[in-house]
Amino acid sequence: MKIVIIGNGPAAIAAAETLRGQDRSCEIVMLSRESVPFYSPCPLAEYVEGSVPKDHLFLRDPDFYARTGIDIRYECPVRRIDPQARQVWTGDQTVGYDRLLIASGSRAFVPPIPGLATARGVFELKTLGDADGILERIKTARRAVVIGSGFIGLEAVQALVRQGLEVTLLEAREHVLPAMLDSDMAALVERRLVAHGVQVRTGCGAERLLEGDDGVRAVLAGGVEIPCELVICAAGVRADLSILEGSGIASNLGILVDARMQTSVEDVFAAGDVIERPDAPDKHRVVPNWPNAVSTGRIAAWNMLGVDRRHPGLEAVNVVRVFDMPIASFGVQTGETSLRWQDDKGAVRKVQLKDGRVAGGQLIGEINGTGVLHEMMKKGIAVERFGTDLVHPGFGYIHTMEPLRAVKWA
Repeated sequence: MKIVIIGNGPAAIAAAETLRGQDRSCEIVMLSRESVPFYSPCPLAEYVEGSVPKDHLFLRDPDFYARTGIDIRYECPVRRIDPQARQVWTGDQTVGYDRLLIASGSRAFVPPIPGLATARGVFELKTLGDADGILERIKTARRAVVIGSGFIGLEAVQALVRQGLEVTLLEAREHVLPAMLDSDMAALVERRLVAHGVQVRTGCGAERLLEGDDGVRAVLAGGVEIPCELVICAAGVRADLSILEGSGIASNLGILVDARMQTSVEDVFAAGDVIERPDAPDKHRVVPNWPNAVSTGRIAAWNMLGVDRRHPGLEAVNVVRVFDMPIASFGVQTGETSLRWQDDKGAVRKVQLKDGRVAGGQLIGEINGTGVLHEMMKKGIAVERFGTDLVHPGFGYIHTMEPLRAVKWA
């Protein structure tokens, strides 16, 4: 059996290793649009700021593919899928398959702002190539603008500040981290950014990029020119669906798959950041994160081998660190009841309840127990009996099994 995997990220690698662990004889061809072995994009900001060396990004050595019998083909982006012929097109060449896994991941979203897609000195922070480009530009740049205040944007801000640049953060919505935090909690993050010298401008989207002889020289936002020599676009990511045209593979925000990671087309599976599942939080969402990529890649591999395995559901916990302040969130930002805890060191925790059950959480400065609260939300556990102790950072699994009077906080 010949299995073709589109991608070389966590979903692709998890699938390939699962396949090879169960079947030494199947042929595995992996098509990567990048030119380097499997690496983690999670520490790219730390690589830019200089705290993580380049070789620490790589999670497999170059010999991994030959050692495990994987035919890796670098710089081989897929252009088209032909399920009827069981072929994928890479440029003017085709690769046949018996089973196909689409694990092409997500791509940065570039808003239609004049100059943003064409000006020199504008980067995303999605790939190793992006990070290397930013490091080269930093050699001559003194000022930077970051467009977007999601977790990638804030990680980029931190990296640039630590590289000694003057940084302005633009967020079109009314506060930073709008997908993670409400305005009350976001204000704590904004104060942290300002304390580290960042110019934070919320409710202010970029309108145009202005260019000089050396590339970008300013960003026009709110009618004001913000001088800069470097721009990072961190306006979010989208599932990479560019190869689906004409394939008949159903998609919405992502490729639609069932619990077996099967697409609408026979013998074509999908996993990772590119998929959309009806059991995602808030229904039919793309939930791009590392744990989902690995778990869905493994499930896809089992089912490509004919072993029926079902995915238990996507995880949707967001975690970021802003100038060493940890932040975590999950679920909804408002509920019927809101529980709050804070200490005198600036840590704040909020848990939202609906029908007596956890519906969401936002934690800043003290994020211990995030996993416990998220698991209680997924399982629909009644939590009213815990009262405000539920939101205390010392709350854990043990407290769900003991009488509340036995709880002792450290």
